[in-house]
Amino acid sequence: MTEKSLSQFDLLVEQYLGLKSLEITEALLTLCGATLDGRALPLLRRRLREEREQVPLLEARGYLRMREKCEQLIASLIPLIAFLEEEASHDTASETQH
Repeated sequence: MTEKSLSQFDLLVEQYLGLKSLEITEALLTLCGATLDGRALPLLRRRLREEREQVPLLEARGYLRMREKCEQLIASLIPLIAFLEEEASHDTASETQH
């Protein structure tokens, strides 16, 4: 694929996954053999920050269900980030010992 078509493909995948449930995303990741590891931390931290910024805006506009969804995402991102950070620190410690 050319760089332009790869970029368009990435955008289409992102749009599709953004509209699907997490179960579909998980099934696709499992099927393709993808895993989450410490490399995902910058993206997950950015998503956490974005979701936290959205909560007061949604609340101010009266979008209760959307605010609740943001809060659910935040509640799931926090332990995921913590777990990946701990795994990354263990990996770093193991590498320095060898």
